Amino acid sequence: MTRIDFRDKYVIDRTGTVKKSASKSSVAKSRPVAREREIEQVSGTDGDKLAPPEILDLPSPTTDEERPGSTSLGPTQPIVLDQVVDAIYQSYPLLRIAIAGRDVAMGDNVAAQGEFDFKLKADTLNQAEGFYQNYRQGVGFDQPLYGGGSVFGAYRIGQGKFEPWYGNRETNGGGEFQLGLSVPLWQNREVDERRAQLWRTAYGQSLVEPEIRGQLLGFVRDGSIAYWEWVAAGQNFRYAEQLLKLAQDRDQQLRSQVEEGDRAESDLTDNQRLIVGRRIKRLATLQKLQTTAVKLSLYLRMPGGIPFVPGPELLPASFPEPLPVERSTLQQDIQFAQARRPELMAFDINRRQLDVDLQQANNLLQPSLDGQILNSKDVGSPTLKGDKTPYQLEAGLLLSVPLQRRKAKGKIAAVEGKIAQLNAKRQFASDKIAVEVQGAVIALDMAYQAINQAREAIRLNEEMQRFETIRLEKGDSDFLRLNLRETATFDARVIEVESLLRYFEAQSDYRAAVAADLPDVIEMGP
Repeated sequence: MTRIDFRDKYVIDRTGTVKKSASKSSVAKSRPVAREREIEQVSGTDGDKLAPPEILDLPSPTTDEERPGSTSLGPTQPIVLDQVVDAIYQSYPLLRIAIAGRDVAMGDNVAAQGEFDFKLKADTLNQAEGFYQNYRQGVGFDQPLYGGGSVFGAYRIGQGKFEPWYGNRETNGGGEFQLGLSVPLWQNREVDERRAQLWRTAYGQSLVEPEIRGQLLGFVRDGSIAYWEWVAAGQNFRYAEQLLKLAQDRDQQLRSQVEEGDRAESDLTDNQRLIVGRRIKRLATLQKLQTTAVKLSLYLRMPGGIPFVPGPELLPASFPEPLPVERSTLQQDIQFAQARRPELMAFDINRRQLDVDLQQANNLLQPSLDGQILNSKDVGSPTLKGDKTPYQLEAGLLLSVPLQRRKAKGKIAAVEGKIAQLNAKRQFASDKIAVEVQGAVIALDMAYQAINQAREAIRLNEEMQRFETIRLEKGDSDFLRLNLRETATFDARVIEVESLLRYFEAQSDYRAAVAADLPDVIEMGP
């Protein structure tokens, strides 16, 4: 069986191959766009050489009975994005739902194989009362052939008095053995409904994999954004605490100055007013932090699958340092995404299914011509007429031709219309992927520029806050103006956090657009 070790992380190299990264701790730094976009041009998918996608061998889902037994207490070190992605691969319930689609598709294929099952038949017909009293018993088999037609055989015995017009029901004393073959010679020779359904369901099994991969990309994207929102809320909470601490530290100093008569008591009251306002601001950021932590727990789960709500102590120290965006590789990014995205793979598999439908519809245009051979031999004591003993061989042809052939023509027209629709949908999906990649790159670039501007604003506001503090100490200013400076610095830091959040949200969109988080390094297990 194939197996993927999802405990290892993967990054895209220049050839588009997903490779295992050097270490868990280095992954967060290896993710930025500027490094990952150094890829060679990837050609589009050849529709005539479609290969089924590799199956992602994920861990077995955790049952409700297993969950309470989990002894893991959750992470104890600051959480990184890779832990969230790992948890999605290991325990995310919606991913398990998607994976269960494999069983559904496999069941459909097995059901289609059932049309070729070996069939055993038996019958007993007895006319015990009446002028013609007779007894007939029989057992037989029928084996449908994959190439069309079937092999069939039977043993039957008929004893008693039979109506003259049913003389064929009588056999010699030992019964009659039959063996026959029926084959299509024109219609149903290359394809029939049984084989067509088998092929459709086989493609249906392949179709499950891009569906799983497509949903997985969405889950990883949503989980990544939830993580960055939590990190951003943590940063804002820290800044709110720092803003509050400034006023609290100043309160002790002011109390001493008021007691010594160096400050008016109104200055102390004004500062206490600031403390109350900043406590309210801190509570608002704490609420946001707790809300984003709960949202993150949908994706960050313990090994048993139980959602884990991270506390503030598990926040990383800061956002990773963003890197500039290289727009020169945009066309390569688009081509890489169009070659890798599972939506286009799904369209190619759907096209194969429609090709089967078209082949079956064209098959219905052909006349139905079936050949049949039947061998039969009675054994045992002969009948009174003695006409059952000789070996018998029957051969025949059966011809059927619907002259208008409207059923076939209608099916062909319908399938060709579906193919035209599918081609248009695939083209639109390809164009949409290009737009998604371009949009993500533009958002990355704009967010990166906004980060630089926000940091410059922080520098200038901190400088003005320092000047205002010096003037206050000299008595040339007041608490109102200092509060405005401190609030402006806080607001500039919040803007920087928002810019960083937009950057990493755009990076998550970019990674989903180019299918960067789909591992395709397969290890063969026992």
